[in-house]
Amino acid sequence: MSINKIKAFVTAVEYGSLTKAAEQLDYTQPSISHMISSLEMDYGFSLLIRGKNGVKPTENGKALLPIMHEILKGSQLLNEMVNDINGLDSGKIQIGAYTSVCVHWMPTVLNLFNTKYPKIEVQLYEGNSQEIKLWLESGKIDFAIGTTQIDEHPHFIPLMQDRMLAILPKEHRLATCDSIPLKAFSEEPCIMPYEDSHHDVQFIFKQAKISPHIAYQIRGDEAIIAMVKKGLGISLLSELLIKEHLPELCAKPIEGNYVRTLGILTTSTVNNLSPSTKKFIPFLQDWVQENY
Repeated sequence: MSINKIKAFVTAVEYGSLTKAAEQLDYTQPSISHMISSLEMDYGFSLLIRGKNGVKPTENGKALLPIMHEILKGSQLLNEMVNDINGLDSGKIQIGAYTSVCVHWMPTVLNLFNTKYPKIEVQLYEGNSQEIKLWLESGKIDFAIGTTQIDEHPHFIPLMQDRMLAILPKEHRLATCDSIPLKAFSEEPCIMPYEDSHHDVQFIFKQAKISPHIAYQIRGDEAIIAMVKKGLGISLLSELLIKEHLPELCAKPIEGNYVRTLGILTTSTVNNLSPSTKKFIPFLQDWVQENY
């Protein structure tokens, strides 16, 4: 079994392109193609569908992907454990995180972490709730920074409480209120995220049995904020997402003072994670505690 062949296939699927996989792994495109063809010969069936617009896995390829991710993670873990025993701080970490975390936390955190551990490579993937769930299940990422109802996820490490706030145009009739009742979202035109991108927002309305009056449904947080600024409706987002926009819009607590808990999600206990990941998690915890 060749780790390089497996890595070539997994990377080609991730990027949907043999050329991009070659660039990522520092090979030529023909070399990547040859490695995957050789892997297909070893297994006795096709793994990739090759087309003009790129590549995608066959059904057999899809079935093998989770196992291949585990093999690559196992190989990486072995190398890191050996380096750790030899006193070397090196390795690779793959992290999935919400947009708010990627924008407001990670640039500073990664800069500081890289200064302290220059030989540990960190790959950051920005995604919504559904994407992060799939990445964790498939093994694409080592851990995620997101939210969950704690009883729904056995391996969740809380980091901070992030208030959920109503955001309104500055001249909105409700802008003078101390807090916004949830029922206002059933009466006012709302700009809402899609269900797959903000489970925290959906959870609040489902729990309160409120059906928002949706005027626009948008996937991107920045687009939602921009539309609120233009007076197209009101919305409900977290304080972390909107704090840099407060001079240009109005943000108010909602009745019930709802919060989301940002934290670390893993598929196993911390003790079973790689040495690099076990360095990053307490580093992040300390940074959040100092800054929030």
